[in-house]
Amino acid sequence: MKRFNKIMLLLLFGVVICTQSVQAQTIPVIADATRESSRLAFSPYAQAVPNDSYTFIGVSHPSLDTALTQIGVALEVIDMTTTLNTTAGRVSIFTVDAGETHRIFVVNQSHSTINSSNSAFTDARTHLINTVDSAQFGSVRLTSVSNRPANAAGLKDVTVGTTKKFDNLAQLNIWGIVFVESSGTGFAMEFIGDAQDSTLGGGGTVNSTLGNPAFGGGATVRPGRGVN
Repeated sequence: MKRFNKIMLLLLFGVVICTQSVQAQTIPVIADATRESSRLAFSPYAQAVPNDSYTFIGVSHPSLDTALTQIGVALEVIDMTTTLNTTAGRVSIFTVDAGETHRIFVVNQSHSTINSSNSAFTDARTHLINTVDSAQFGSVRLTSVSNRPANAAGLKDVTVGTTKKFDNLAQLNIWGIVFVESSGTGFAMEFIGDAQDSTLGGGGTVNSTLGNPAFGGGATVRPGRGVN
C-alpha cells in the first residue's frame, strides 16, 4: 500500500512539473488594437424593416498607389437584432482584392428576394447580414483586418519597390444606401474613415503650418491615407 501511495505521489508530481513547463512556454498573444483611426470607419445610421426597407453597402478597392492588393474587412451592425444575435451573427468578414467591389445587405431574414436561396446573392462578393422580422435601426462599423498586428497604426505597411503600401480602410471607398422598396427611393449613407476623408484628426493638425507643439507641431496627415 505504501509503495502504491509513493508511485501515485510521483505521478502527480510529474503532472505538476509538466503543466508548469507548458505554461512557462506559452507565447503571449499581441492584441491588435482596433481603436486606431486608420482601422475604423463608421456610418451612423442603418435600418432593416420588413416589407419596407433594407440597407445596402458597397466596399470598393480602387487600387490606390498606397494600397496593398488585398485588404481584409470586418463589417458589423450595431444595436440591431440579427438572426444569430451574437458577435458572429452581427458581422461579415471578407477580403477585398484590388479592383473588386463587395456587396453587403442588411436585410430581414424573411425577405422574399434578398436571401441565400436566390443565386444572385450567393456569390463570393455578396454578403448577407440577416435581422429578425421586426423593425431594426442602428449603425455600421467597419474594421480593417491587419496582417501586422504588432506594428503601430502608422507602420502597418509593406514597401513594394520604393512605395509604402497599406491595408487600412483609408485605401477603400465605402458607400451605401438605406433603400425604401415601396417607393424605389432611399437616402445615402455617410461613412467616416474611408478614402474620402482620411486625413489625421485629433491631436494632429492639417490647417496650420505650426501645429500643436504638444504633438510635435507641423501640418500632419495620416500615413497611408487614401489620397494620391
